Amino acid sequence: MGDETRAAKARLRLELRERVAKLGPDRRRWLGAEVVERALELPEVVAARSVFACLSFGDEVDTWSLVDRLIDSERQVLVPRVDPGDGMIHVHPYPCELRTLSFGLQQPLRGAPELAPEAVDDGIDVALVLGIGYDRRGFRLGYGRGYFDRFLAGRTFAAIGLAYHCQLVDRLPVEPHDVAMTAVVTEKSIIRPRKS
Repeated sequence: MGDETRAAKARLRLELRERVAKLGPDRRRWLGAEVVERALELPEVVAARSVFACLSFGDEVDTWSLVDRLIDSERQVLVPRVDPGDGMIHVHPYPCELRTLSFGLQQPLRGAPELAPEAVDDGIDVALVLGIGYDRRGFRLGYGRGYFDRFLAGRTFAAIGLAYHCQLVDRLPVEPHDVAMTAVVTEKSIIRPRKS
């Protein structure tokens, strides 16, 4: 099952990225703004004092304005740094100094102030996460490295997926380590999967 699941995920990554590319930059900007408005109205976000937020790049839902608005509303914002060395996501208070990776993602510099691993659960009220796709059960299709599944596994805070509606599918192939979101927000809907 493992190889078949990984192959199915690889095919879906291509298909979903094509769907997003076909929207075009103007439509992505407009739809992304709708996603941001919906996300800011979620009870988990309204109540949060400390928000972990992915910094978008490429065709992803633009979260830079979302981050600015959270800071303007006097919330603490925390952003991720993926570290290929230890395979983990490190959590940094934002704003901080950023570096741009070869594929365009901006993330905090190694050595910038960060939360200690044991402080992450208490230091985050809600996480706003990006991905390539989501399904109606809340599962996320990422870039295939497993960073976010490892980061979110067993956490006490809510994890909210942000996506364009075209990134939504009925059912993604999943593996045992995949972690479902608390909710998925698109420009058309807010999906709250039932817990089994």
